[in-house]
Amino acid sequence: MSTRFRLGDYWLEQRKGSTVWYRAWRDANGCKQRASLGTRDLGEAQVALAQWYVENAAMAGQVPQDVLLSTVLTRYMAQHGGTIASKATASRAVDLWREWWPGTTTVAEVGIGQQEDFLGWLRGRGYSEGYARRVLGVGKSALNRAWKRGEIAQVPFVDLPPIGEAYPHYASREQVVRLLNTPMPEHLWALLLVRLCTGCRGDAAQDLQVFQIDRRANLVRLNPPGRQQTKKYRPVVPLLPALAAYIDQAKPSAYVVHWHGRRVASIKTTWRKVRKAALLPPWFVPKTIRHTVATWLRQRSVPAWEVSGLLGHHAGGTTDSYAKFDPAYLGEARKALQQIVEDLARDVPRLAELVGVNLGSVDATADNESSTETIGTPRFQVVGGTGFEPVTPTMSR
Repeated sequence: MSTRFRLGDYWLEQRKGSTVWYRAWRDANGCKQRASLGTRDLGEAQVALAQWYVENAAMAGQVPQDVLLSTVLTRYMAQHGGTIASKATASRAVDLWREWWPGTTTVAEVGIGQQEDFLGWLRGRGYSEGYARRVLGVGKSALNRAWKRGEIAQVPFVDLPPIGEAYPHYASREQVVRLLNTPMPEHLWALLLVRLCTGCRGDAAQDLQVFQIDRRANLVRLNPPGRQQTKKYRPVVPLLPALAAYIDQAKPSAYVVHWHGRRVASIKTTWRKVRKAALLPPWFVPKTIRHTVATWLRQRSVPAWEVSGLLGHHAGGTTDSYAKFDPAYLGEARKALQQIVEDLARDVPRLAELVGVNLGSVDATADNESSTETIGTPRFQVVGGTGFEPVTPTMSR
């Protein structure tokens, strides 16, 4: 009989003459009990025991040498990670931890040197400094939670890298026009329109439902009732005519961005296909729309506090909660956003249908100060950098 690996009162063992791993324990009478885990692989057996342990066993004061890192991560997602607003991000981060760290790694083995190697691996995969920091932060949260709950006697310090530089990319007008004119599924068009008209993050666009549109006040309440706000604050923003016209035209029953009435969970595959078809560079990811909107607004000298309010960088207080009913609420941002959409509509027929702009109405010789072009071209005047402010790290996704 072979015995290896223990979690609390439960351990792995193999019966004599068998290569199958069992979960073993002693009952209240001191008699040993076994339950097959259905695998002959030790690593799979350890994971299976850890998963069972998460659901059925209590942990208290375990020494880090006896606790698998995978156990801590599994407990974190099962007991806490699934309830947080950023659960998708946390789940992906845990997957990356599991991908790099061997399944037999104990908590005691999560040293600074190994963390630095893990960080180097994340960088080698092309992840930004900010994203790598978030991935490490999820692991740190999982370990600290286990320690705070008294499940582990002590946990290693997880050293987070410095906050990375702001996402560096924003698109030119020509790139945005090319994207919007590329054939795409209806749900992706709806997503791009929502993000262009509100500057919101991707998850807020995917969560948006018709009841969050206040037609009387011409507002979009990006945070639905009952959802707790997070650091990625979802503000109330102006409702642009283009978005209102699209909703009237498409008549969604629930989600504005939907696939046969259901919420769209992911656009990754569709986005890759459309991006390549539009001949856009790899750095042109969905959040580029948000960064581009923010950049164009600042280039149009929209006050920084209005851009901050539109993007959800300022949560506001009780008094501020009534500001959205002011007719001038985010007035400069609303006006500039409308100009941006109308300018793009001149070369995007589908957008022109929503805003009523005549196609090809841009005069190559006119002094077109409202152009969203940021790089000089023969047709559009370059907007100066007056009031330009770098995009902040919180303009994520």
